[in-house]
Amino acid sequence: MAIILRDNGRTSIVPSFGTWGMLDEFDTLFDNFFGTRVSGTEHSLMPVTDIYEEKDHLVVKAELPGIDPKDIDVSLEGDTLTIKAEKKEEVEEDATRHTIERYYGRYFRSMTLPYPVKEDGVKATFENGVLELRLPKIEEVKPRKIEIKAQLTEGKPGKTRKTK
Repeated sequence: MAIILRDNGRTSIVPSFGTWGMLDEFDTLFDNFFGTRVSGTEHSLMPVTDIYEEKDHLVVKAELPGIDPKDIDVSLEGDTLTIKAEKKEEVEEDATRHTIERYYGRYFRSMTLPYPVKEDGVKATFENGVLELRLPKIEEVKPRKIEIKAQLTEGKPGKTRKTK
């Protein structure tokens, strides 16, 4: 895709490199020329996420606009969290399309969490197109002080020797 700048009648084109690569550039040109989307091209969309830490939980929020909650699949394996979803087209196949500007298809995001979490007790909510996962932290192993007891080599422990 290119950004077209116009200044005093002069036109200059500034290249812009999107996340979809060169094939999307051709799709966009085709879409703009014919007003339709090229069929057969399927993109795997990546939901944008926020990850932050609260006192007892790691919180992950992912944007999945227009997705039915039953079409979302979340899995946790070790410290790897995977979110899969699918946004299905709402128009019947025999309908005449005039414009298609919304994206449909599969969402996929797999990420390594900053530390392991408890698999039991994970809570997931979905509201206004935002998936929120609350992952309970594993209790950290607390350092413990180890007491060292010295033993005298001569005599019994606990008694002091008199020296001359």
